Amino acid sequence: MTLPFAPTLVIRELTSEDVERALDLLHSTFSGSIYTRPMTPAEAADQLLNEAPPTLLPVRWRSHAVFIALRVGETVGLLDAAVGLDSESQERPNYQPLGLLRFLALPADETLRDEVGRRLLAAAYAYWRSHGVAAIKAYHPSTGYPSWQGGFGLLPSDWTDQVRLLTAEDFRYTDRFYCFFCTLRQELFEEGVPQSGLTLVFRGTSADRRYQVFFRRTELIGEARVVRCTVEVEGRSLQVAHLVHWEVDPPWRNHHIGRWMLRRILNDAVHQSLDQAIVFVRIHQAAAINLLAQHGFVEHPYRGYVLTKTLQA
Repeated sequence: MTLPFAPTLVIRELTSEDVERALDLLHSTFSGSIYTRPMTPAEAADQLLNEAPPTLLPVRWRSHAVFIALRVGETVGLLDAAVGLDSESQERPNYQPLGLLRFLALPADETLRDEVGRRLLAAAYAYWRSHGVAAIKAYHPSTGYPSWQGGFGLLPSDWTDQVRLLTAEDFRYTDRFYCFFCTLRQELFEEGVPQSGLTLVFRGTSADRRYQVFFRRTELIGEARVVRCTVEVEGRSLQVAHLVHWEVDPPWRNHHIGRWMLRRILNDAVHQSLDQAIVFVRIHQAAAINLLAQHGFVEHPYRGYVLTKTLQA
């Protein structure tokens, strides 16, 4: 039987009454993503309705809006948009905010995906223009949901529909990340101090720990941050140490300080009885990749992308 008309597609902003249905769509989109766990309804409300949603990395939020696509009362698409500055744009002046595309969920029905995606983006463009935005950054790690991909909001390369839609809309790749993991065992690494005058200081909690290396107790020369998270991998719940940040000042590189920090981090994770350690690294970070491989890290068959677009007036 042929219907006399096609059901109307409605695009509007999400309300508190929509969160439960939006959560179902989010979970179906999350399915298969690495280091992810289902969001609770309270977490979903916090992420979708909060003007300044909690994230793993710092974001300077100015505005936040979520657009949904409805068809015959069913939520078939979602776009999470914001205005502000991601963690790598914190020095940018306040009068030059970025448009932030946090997440795009498309319908299960392949015949609807292009139309839903285009209309959600059209609503987001109008929202960004109303805030004077000239540049958009999509799927930056700092703007991701904490329960998805260990908190890093990158666009997975195997999300082919989102990739095709965004590139057709003139979004361009600007960054690519790999993901490495290490299964933690009881064996501990030796932690010899690389040279005299170095001190390793801990801050934060066991769930969010920061490591700082000082020379002669005054000069900060290296930092790392590890966040403990619960994720689901192949139906099992795992406790994971996510190495969110790991850096040594350029003049102090090639002195084994990064190795020293990494070994302390892995040994601490073993003492906490965690199951895995994970880290996302950029494609050009060859030294970090080599050091990770030397310590038992294995690369996932995963690529995560950041995209940008100039918004025409």
